[in-house]
Amino acid sequence: MGWEIDGVTLEQREAVQPPPPLGEAAAAAGLIDDLQSRGALTFDQENCDWLLLPAPTPPKSPSLTDETSSTPKNASIKPYVGMPFENIHAAEKFYKEYAHDIGFAVRVGQQRKDNDIVLWKRFMCSRQGFRDNKDNAVNAPPSEGKKKRNFAETRCGCDAYIYVKLDADNRYTIQSMVDEHNHGLVSPDKRHLLRSNRSVSERAKNTLFNCHKASMGTSQPYRLLHVSEGGFDNVGCTLRDLQNYYRDLRKKITNADAEMFVAQLERKKKINPDFFYDFAVDEQGRLVHVFWADAVSRKNYSHFCDVISFDSTYSTNQYNMIFAPFTGVNHHLQNIFIAGAFLANEKVESYEWLFKTFLVAMGGVAPRLIITDEAASIRAAIAKIFPDSVHRLCMWHIMEKFPEKVGGYSSVNDENSDFWPRLNACVWGSETGEEFESDWNSLMSEYGLDGNEWIQNRYRIREEWIPAYYMDVPLAGVLRTTSRSESANGFFSHFIHRKLSFVEFWLRFETALEWQRQEELKADNKSIHSAPQLKTSWPMEKQGSVLYTHEVFLSFQKEVVAARDHCWVQNITLSDEMKIVTIGDGRKKDRDIHVSMMPTCSCKLFLSRGIPCRHIILVLRGEKQVELPVDYFLQRWEKRCKRYWNTLDDKILESNDPAMRKKIANVRNKFEDLIRKANNSEEGMDFLLLGISNLEEPLDQMTSPNKQSKQDEYEAFIGCHIPNEVTVHPPTDICSKGRSKRIKKSKEVNACKKKRKVP
Repeated sequence: MGWEIDGVTLEQREAVQPPPPLGEAAAAAGLIDDLQSRGALTFDQENCDWLLLPAPTPPKSPSLTDETSSTPKNASIKPYVGMPFENIHAAEKFYKEYAHDIGFAVRVGQQRKDNDIVLWKRFMCSRQGFRDNKDNAVNAPPSEGKKKRNFAETRCGCDAYIYVKLDADNRYTIQSMVDEHNHGLVSPDKRHLLRSNRSVSERAKNTLFNCHKASMGTSQPYRLLHVSEGGFDNVGCTLRDLQNYYRDLRKKITNADAEMFVAQLERKKKINPDFFYDFAVDEQGRLVHVFWADAVSRKNYSHFCDVISFDSTYSTNQYNMIFAPFTGVNHHLQNIFIAGAFLANEKVESYEWLFKTFLVAMGGVAPRLIITDEAASIRAAIAKIFPDSVHRLCMWHIMEKFPEKVGGYSSVNDENSDFWPRLNACVWGSETGEEFESDWNSLMSEYGLDGNEWIQNRYRIREEWIPAYYMDVPLAGVLRTTSRSESANGFFSHFIHRKLSFVEFWLRFETALEWQRQEELKADNKSIHSAPQLKTSWPMEKQGSVLYTHEVFLSFQKEVVAARDHCWVQNITLSDEMKIVTIGDGRKKDRDIHVSMMPTCSCKLFLSRGIPCRHIILVLRGEKQVELPVDYFLQRWEKRCKRYWNTLDDKILESNDPAMRKKIANVRNKFEDLIRKANNSEEGMDFLLLGISNLEEPLDQMTSPNKQSKQDEYEAFIGCHIPNEVTVHPPTDICSKGRSKRIKKSKEVNACKKKRKVP
């Protein structure tokens, strides 16, 4: 007769029980070795993170915390031997939920399979067993070439587990279990931190994805979830879990990043054939150049190609490539995106490729005026590809460098110094080259800056950036304001930084572009369906309010009011061919108006900005003209300058996604309204929960029951397939010509100096 334990023979016990706890007798280790040698013992690689190593079982010790160390009496359903489950997943779900209610985490242990059918499986307390002694050794030397990670020890040899086995009725039942723990259990306020019960929910994933599209990091969506879900314990995961989930996404697309970026551009072209893109790879198949311009941008360029800004000072993605956008100005005086590109370097050949591609995209039409930074390679490429375009340097980039270049001069930084107001007046207010040169030389000499090499170089190229030298260039004054350049810089800075992949950039870029175009639609709606307030009774002002967009009209209205209140006729000179009217306006200069069929003024406001000046308006009033000649109203500033096409036409081609997004938003809003209605009533909340539960089964029948894999989730977020084979490879980390420190504004420079003065 064999040995019996609790009325069960040893043979019967071995038939139903799993290998005993890891730290028991050597017989247990022998049994495990036998199972492994026969291939009967396998491990769940995805969930099992423990090592099967024999270790002595320590004696159970009392808890060192004030948290409960025994099973609470109010546990709803406790596991018991013989407890049935429909499948192994139900068993795992039950034990994890039970563990969460009690206060411990679960790890998945050994299992045995036959033709992918789990025959038995073991679930245990996460504090079961002990870690390898080598890992725990205090004085153990670090592994060669590896940095040893410092982590807190959580294992204490706990024996709690359940052993689930497939029975003859094709059901899983608990065959054996240990319910006691040798450690304190987690208190209710900390149970949401238990690892086995944490997961990134669908709501958390959607929030994470949407926030990343809106150029937010991972911390912001987690804070949003904390508020929207009613506390950290309802989020279902920690910030680190969310960060790890997004880290896995980035790792998944690493090798296919460039391929997927090009695939996104190709998908856009299939949706709308007017979308244009091109790219180039090197001998190793690595992406070195890429250019794109969508249908709306190309149509915008056909209206606003007169003045374009090209900025290559953004060094953005994780490959250290240069983001080089083309920016225009629309009829609302707003910056608009025209085209974009990534370049591997700042060589002349790279810019030549870019500008040639730009011409192809824009039907061979070069910009009339293009404003860029000071790079010599850009200057050379423009001279070759855009020979008929007027090229000027961006004043904002130059003026922003002034505080850094002259910051060491005490005369400039003196609190009583008037250097900065005088510099701005010289640069922005000079109307002729002679006037600028006189004021500049006087200012630099007075403050001892005439020997500064950087300032000398800026003076040598003065004709390329000082407005006084290109007042005769049509609409050259449109892009001269500092606020406009800051606005463009701020717009692009919102969705680019040096750690972004191509795919991440594209998601953020599309969202930002939608935002920019939404602002244009709002301005269109305001201009077309409302009227600005008039300040005079002059028909000219009324005429301008009807034709101009609101933003342009405000500038025109300022000139009308000034003509009425601050201008007067100083002198009239007659000749055989021309009448010249001299107008005073209280400023340092009088203005000469050459009166003809279309009068011109020496202030050149109409030529440089496309808006009639106060002097012309006064002269035309004196000539008994009630309204302005139509030639003074440029079509590019009119409300309906884009009336021949509609940006919504392109959205119609974007398939059914917008309609589905609207339905999802409506459903979400209705659910949130119902929650608010039931919020103050337990009966109402129970009723709502019951109603939602009754919807689950019918919905399961309508939709696919298959759970999405991580790759499916990533592809849905990105909007394209993650390929297994890659033909367009990401570039290696390429250093550009040079990237200086971030340009600090003068306020920042002065603030830093004040801090240094504090003892």
